[in-house]
Amino acid sequence: MNHSEDVAVQEAEAPASGLSRRHLVRAGLSAAPVLAALKSNTVLAGDHTCIKPSTFSSLRAAQMKVSARRELKTDYECQSHGYWKNRENGLPNQYKTTTKFLSTETGFTQNPGGVYTNKTLQQVLENGGNHGNAALARHVVAAFLTAKAYQNDPSRVMLTQSQCRAIWNGQGIWQPFAGTTWTLSQTMAYFDMVYGPAFL
Repeated sequence: MNHSEDVAVQEAEAPASGLSRRHLVRAGLSAAPVLAALKSNTVLAGDHTCIKPSTFSSLRAAQMKVSARRELKTDYECQSHGYWKNRENGLPNQYKTTTKFLSTETGFTQNPGGVYTNKTLQQVLENGGNHGNAALARHVVAAFLTAKAYQNDPSRVMLTQSQCRAIWNGQGIWQPFAGTTWTLSQTMAYFDMVYGPAFL
């Protein structure tokens, strides 16, 4: 281990990081890239912890639990469906109540069980249960609205509008980054960790 990696590991042992040297060594990971990923891709927003999909995969592979106690980068946004149900911050006036979920504006095309015909984004946010993958739909709409509100800036949002389309149109099966395909259950685990559980 070189000096910079040793310093990074020592930083990881601090209570603010949530990671220990023992965890990193057991995982067989170099400390510096993991810490760099944490420092550049995480933020605490409200009650939820924002984590890029690539960082989430690295931590899951290492069987590490994500801790909210660490140095945080404060310019990422990941508002939950609960947040967007009651707010329009940064969106065009009445955007949620006039934009259809299945539309050329959103690019969402899948309609499992026909339950999304003529529903607005607001109605999807308020739709309870999980009929027609409603939990996935709520998460995707929240991520989509966050991307819309922050001008689809990948340096600010966890998921871009294009990624939201890929997630919904693949019904949770998508590629969060090159060389990796997530299943619906992996996608939902990510959403539930980052945005909070979507079941109403």
